[in-house]
Amino acid sequence: MTIKTASKQGGVASIEFPFVVVGIMVIVFGLVSIYRLMYTQTRLDSTAFMLADIVARTFDDKGSTAGLTLDELIDEQFDAEDLRMIAQRMLPTGIASENVGLKLEILRQDPASGDIKPAQRGAGANCTAASSIESLSGLAPKSERDEKALKGRTATLVQATLCVENPFSLDSQFELTGFVLPSRLTSKAVMIGGRYAL
Repeated sequence: MTIKTASKQGGVASIEFPFVVVGIMVIVFGLVSIYRLMYTQTRLDSTAFMLADIVARTFDDKGSTAGLTLDELIDEQFDAEDLRMIAQRMLPTGIASENVGLKLEILRQDPASGDIKPAQRGAGANCTAASSIESLSGLAPKSERDEKALKGRTATLVQATLCVENPFSLDSQFELTGFVLPSRLTSKAVMIGGRYAL
């Protein structure tokens, strides 16, 4: 008769433990990187909306009656570099100032000729909008008011495109785990001019 003795497999736990730790680290770093990506994109979206809203509410085209062009009106009222600096302060810390870019586009109906003309200004990193403001002209409503100055007038559209290049540090721990984070984030917002009356 043979007696079986239970043998302890102490070596198995010492081999599996490092793999469990590495697996947990990969999961934690993955969750943290997803959170950082979503947080940065959310801040970018809210900042682009804020900039478009500011320009749409404050843009005053009454100077066009004095013969000023759309470009002259924009230059007189807004500085793209100042708006970009405001946007950079709203974004998460750690993003270099030179990596933040702003493209501001305004589409407006000329009161004299009735032609709808675009103008744009940019500052910082090169931002390319997914769609130009001309392609969004269908979003601008036409006034139904009886006043001669407003009847049939198309609303002014404002589009702000905000982009960030290299939003995440290249030497971060996320590179070690193999997670590929985007090298560029972009957001845009379109608003109807605030001085327009339906």
